[in-house]
Amino acid sequence: MFYNCHYLRATCSSFMLLFLLSSCTPTTGTKVLVDRSSLTKLQRLGVTVTKDEDFSVRLAREKTTTIGAAFGGLLGAGIEAAARSNTDTQYAAQLKPVLIAYDPARLLTEGLLRHLQNEQVFPTVVNVPTEEKNAVRGRGLDGVLEITLKQWGLRLCRGPNTEEKVQAGLHVEGRIVAVEKGEAMWERHELYLDGECRTLEELRSQEGLLVNVLSRAIDHLSGKMVNEIRFP
Repeated sequence: MFYNCHYLRATCSSFMLLFLLSSCTPTTGTKVLVDRSSLTKLQRLGVTVTKDEDFSVRLAREKTTTIGAAFGGLLGAGIEAAARSNTDTQYAAQLKPVLIAYDPARLLTEGLLRHLQNEQVFPTVVNVPTEEKNAVRGRGLDGVLEITLKQWGLRLCRGPNTEEKVQAGLHVEGRIVAVEKGEAMWERHELYLDGECRTLEELRSQEGLLVNVLSRAIDHLSGKMVNEIRFP
């Protein structure tokens, strides 16, 4: 029994370390091998972007403390995590009024189309609305870039002089699928962090600042993903 408990503690410690590292650093990773030859043969590429979540703030949740665990073990840690999540929900609620008409999926679609066309990655690139994603064969496409915006909003900044500051963060999953075979030729999983740190008060009080910060991050991410398609 002692061995099992020791193993569980070691496993949990390793898991927490990986979680903390992934939450504070930009991460990129290719999930599948890139089929370069098939990518270069694509003539007509469709682009479709979907959004999984609403705007969120991850400030309190990404701060690390041992208070909850010290006072109540796993139960205390769970209570502390719930309290931090509630705090972040309140932060987000204060900022959402300026984002009522904001559509990150549309902006990401436009950015991807613009960068793909400017770089002439494929001869033809067109937008595929989400509701038409299952009817791409009828549009004469031979590939579709499918992007899922898993999470978007603000995340805690790390580093000197960044206490209580946040930055734009975008978590995306993307792949290019061959229409004929339905197989992925390119796949990417990425957490993009803008790196420009500001306080929540700045983002609340300065008109247009939050929208500008998010829009700039989305444009940078779209250009980054297009470069990763060009040079896999």
